[in-house]
Amino acid sequence: MRRLVTFSSVLGRGDVISIHEIRRRAPLHYEAKADNARFVACMLANNISEESCSSTAMEAKYGGTPGIAIGEAFRREAALALELITKAVIAQKIELDVAPAHVVAVRPTHDLNELWREAALPKLSNEDQRRLLLAKRILVWAGRYAAPKNDEVYEKEELEDQRLQQIRPSAGLRFVRPVAFDWVNFDRLYQIAARDFWSLRDGL
Repeated sequence: MRRLVTFSSVLGRGDVISIHEIRRRAPLHYEAKADNARFVACMLANNISEESCSSTAMEAKYGGTPGIAIGEAFRREAALALELITKAVIAQKIELDVAPAHVVAVRPTHDLNELWREAALPKLSNEDQRRLLLAKRILVWAGRYAAPKNDEVYEKEELEDQRLQQIRPSAGLRFVRPVAFDWVNFDRLYQIAARDFWSLRDGL
């Protein structure tokens, strides 16, 4: 039987919603998960020695390259942390009734640029928007699979990346400049959202 709870103490009326719906609306739930992911990203970025990697690889009978595996894990955790802290801001603004008028729920999407706009966070440079696009790609497929579910997904991502680089689509060769998605750039973006979140909480 589904567990139901009354949310009247928060909403000011007798709405009955599930415990999962409460969690979907809870700003601190998103923030706590974001903080956990950020902590693990920091560990992966800074605190794993080559000696520790080698011994763990031997113990696990791992046949790959530890540095590559750790780099992939860092990017997954960093991308997840960015998604969750942005969703924390959205949930907090909805709760305080200061979200943009069209934002009425935390949407189940990995599109970080869309989420960033829905959170009404400061406008980012094209380079940082490319980082959020890369984080979306990691969350949707690159952090888990060898390829996206279809070629159209990849082509759409490439067109968006070209737009942010202000590159006109062309059939010829072109040089695509990658963006750094390291600890420094990740945490800089994370802290923009985190500061906004905690400034909202300070007003409670």
